[in-house]
Amino acid sequence: MELPADVLLLLERLREELAGRGGVAGIYLYGSLTTGDFSPARSDIDVVVMVERELDQAAIDELGQLHTALADSADATGRLHCLYVTAETASDPDRLCPYWYGDRMTRWQLKVLTRAELASAGMALHGPWPPPGWAPVSTPEIQAAVRAEISGYWRRMARQRRCWLRDSWVDLGLTALPRSAAVLSTGELITKTEAISRLAEFGVSAELAAEIRRRRDGHAAALSVWQRVRRAHRTRQIMRRGVIRLSKLDPLRRQSVQSSCGSGTPTERPCALASSRPGWSPRG
Repeated sequence: MELPADVLLLLERLREELAGRGGVAGIYLYGSLTTGDFSPARSDIDVVVMVERELDQAAIDELGQLHTALADSADATGRLHCLYVTAETASDPDRLCPYWYGDRMTRWQLKVLTRAELASAGMALHGPWPPPGWAPVSTPEIQAAVRAEISGYWRRMARQRRCWLRDSWVDLGLTALPRSAAVLSTGELITKTEAISRLAEFGVSAELAAEIRRRRDGHAAALSVWQRVRRAHRTRQIMRRGVIRLSKLDPLRRQSVQSSCGSGTPTERPCALASSRPGWSPRG
């Protein structure tokens, strides 16, 4: 798919600014922009920057200023998520790294699923492919990460109440169920669009699935307070049942998937800004 003009402008300026500063080994795009599942209305712009050495606070402050300055260059800036990692720490999913999150600098991890997405359909905006220090991610590793997320994070969130009044949480939580099921069942990484098409498998009504699909297309639903309360109650029920169901899936009992994400001989990836036609994978 073609990159939207504002996204293309943002990525071009980001590449120019970072590459011109030095100390940057590579800049890599992943997520829905590289899988063909990008929604101008809803999707984030996901970038990983490989730096040659750990960033001190002064360097982090300078990057924060750079990102703030970029905010005046493109409408898409508020959706930019940019994680800064070193080759030495890229394989540590628990290490907190500098992270530009839309409008502020914070810290986040380079998670196993992020590494899998990058290996599956990442694009080099600057630097070599594969990224320096990049280790293959096996299917059992991905499945273990998903199981931990389901039994930990999503189990806790399914007990909450107020968050399910919000459209964003309804969309994120419900699509997480079929995406997690695909990984645990077959090792497959599917897009959010594909996940929406599988929501009925978790008891999501056709009406609610259509509402989620319309929001992804940029058409928000106008709901009354009572409709939101009723939807929140139903979503919470689905999430609690879904978490229980997914927690019982045991990938080790299924036929093992022999291939692993990123294994084999690395191939050259075209620059997304040069081609404006990112690759595709089941995840996004």
